[in-house]
Amino acid sequence: MKLPYQILCSVLRTTMRLLWGRWESGCEVIPGTGPVVLASNHISNWDAVLVGLACRRRVHFLAKQELFRNRLFGNLISNLNAIPLSRCGTDARGLRRAIEVLKRGGVLVVFPEGTRSKTGRLGRAKAGVGYVAHAGGATVIPAHITGSDRMWQCLVNRAELRLTFGKPVPVEGPATKEAYRSLTQRVMDAIAALAKERTGD
Repeated sequence: MKLPYQILCSVLRTTMRLLWGRWESGCEVIPGTGPVVLASNHISNWDAVLVGLACRRRVHFLAKQELFRNRLFGNLISNLNAIPLSRCGTDARGLRRAIEVLKRGGVLVVFPEGTRSKTGRLGRAKAGVGYVAHAGGATVIPAHITGSDRMWQCLVNRAELRLTFGKPVPVEGPATKEAYRSLTQRVMDAIAALAKERTGD
């Protein structure tokens, strides 16, 4: 059943606040209008849902096709505007849909690493986030999340579940492969800086 997006988000956001308290910060940096890419580190299948709930605007996000095999979770992320993406080679259709979201002035959640980190540390990024941001003329907002890979522990033991947004990363230069790589690296540097702020290292 297709649930109204805003109602679903409101219910999930309220539930999150009741169970995990105030877990998001820096949301005010997200522009209220225009195309936006929310670029976050990736440690759990819940990351896209959490980043989306923290944003008051309607968001879309790329999700690997395998996540739709679980009927319950697949239905949830479908209702939250997930765009299926094949990880076998370049999924031109998935990327095209993502760029269309931005060209319509929408918000897209992207994970530059392309896959979850099993260690919690930032991995090597792909140039996709740079390409999509350039093609969609978007503002890029970096984000860093901790605790989403141990949601139960965060609830039972009050371990920290935290999502922090940083200042916009400017999209600069012509739309070239070098520009895509440069933007991707600057986004990853911004995410790393947010992680450092959290740990104090």
